[in-house]
Amino acid sequence: MTIALVHFNHIESRNHTTWPDMRTSKWKPNYGDMLVCIAILHELKLEKTVRVNFGDTLSQPVDRAIIRGSTYLHKHFDFEAANKTLDSIDASLAIVGLGAQNPTKDVTYLDSNVGAREFIARLNEKSASISVRGDFTASVVERLGGRNIRVTGCPSLFYTLRAPQVRVPDMLAMPERSIGVSIHSGLTTNIFCHAPTEALTMHGKVIAWALENAANMSVFEQGVLREYDIADHDLSFAERREAAAEVIGRMRATELFSPERLMAHMVSVKSIEEWLAKARDLDAIVGFRFHGNMVALLQGKPCYYYVYDSRLTEFCEVYGLPYQGVTEDWCDPAQAMIEHDWIEANKKIKTCFEELKSFYVENSFISTL
Repeated sequence: MTIALVHFNHIESRNHTTWPDMRTSKWKPNYGDMLVCIAILHELKLEKTVRVNFGDTLSQPVDRAIIRGSTYLHKHFDFEAANKTLDSIDASLAIVGLGAQNPTKDVTYLDSNVGAREFIARLNEKSASISVRGDFTASVVERLGGRNIRVTGCPSLFYTLRAPQVRVPDMLAMPERSIGVSIHSGLTTNIFCHAPTEALTMHGKVIAWALENAANMSVFEQGVLREYDIADHDLSFAERREAAAEVIGRMRATELFSPERLMAHMVSVKSIEEWLAKARDLDAIVGFRFHGNMVALLQGKPCYYYVYDSRLTEFCEVYGLPYQGVTEDWCDPAQAMIEHDWIEANKKIKTCFEELKSFYVENSFISTL
């Protein structure tokens, strides 16, 4: 049986899921996308596969196709290219983890987009059901004519082939705790951020809090070149310091901590496996990246989100995770995680897990979940 992998962009090397060097590659990797790709491959029993990207056409017969879900439902997505690819697949197909994106959670923003309606129509025609990330995406897909919608969350949360059960480590309540911070210093006013100034300023506050309130602290870059420069020891000290100063300036945090302190705590990873390994020793991760925080959940550790768009808010709501908007007043994230109802969050995560299993079955995939 041959399965088409649609819009998968991961690289596998020596049993690791990797990505190219940020500085030399024309293709700038999204670490979260890599996690989604390999999670789906873990969750399905696949014999023979072929890849096809949106905009290309499939030139050989396949038995069915699986589409890596991502944030495709936005105003700038090339629906014409995606529809061209789907039309070339003469088999049933399914999309897993489809996401919508709007900075202010306006469910009407694609109502008049013909390409989006045609994209959903093709999914209706060739799929038994449509897997979406959360309730916001479900509402958007329904408005576009989507049927048989399952809210599954993101398949990446089930990379370990089980539903994570989050527990708060005792150490999180102590000053000796180890904290990770996921950052996104490249935020601007666009479809992914409604308040970039406040979001960047909150970055500085979060890093300063972690520096002063944790015995061990790691700041994780996630594909923004200047963040990567700070962590790259192949660069000279002066070059790394210049990058750190620039990033701190974007965060309006020059009075909060020095470039040297940021350099000392900046972490870069080159594979999914390394990313998970570095997160394993932390008591929690706080920050601004969905998958950057998710690597804590995959270890059964808590996380805390600072949200600035519909995507992050949707994820936090579907899993019942603690979060606050970047325009809200500061609160202690450790205390918020300690006081959070993780029993309810674990229930919601389990519900998504069961929905994902059902989705795979009804779309005729053999699942390992």
